[in-house]
Amino acid sequence: MPDRLFSEPVTPPPEVAALRRERNRWLRREANLILGRGRGGADEAAAREARTAHLVLTYALAVIEQRPAVVGSFQDLTRQRCGQG
Repeated sequence: MPDRLFSEPVTPPPEVAALRRERNRWLRREANLILGRGRGGADEAAAREARTAHLVLTYALAVIEQRPAVVGSFQDLTRQRCGQG
């Protein structure tokens, strides 16, 4: 039996780490715009741009990392569901 049950975590290549940081930056921007924390309040065009950028980067990461793409947005998480209020 090996001394370690779990392998050492793999450090992602710098390009992947950069994509993750950029995706997270756009995701935070989208969240702030939706919550009205952006410059001048919620701007629908800016929120759409942020959502598009975050979704494209999420998909790109899934392709690079060869894993299924589960794409969503902060707005999907905060949207009121039917029957909830």
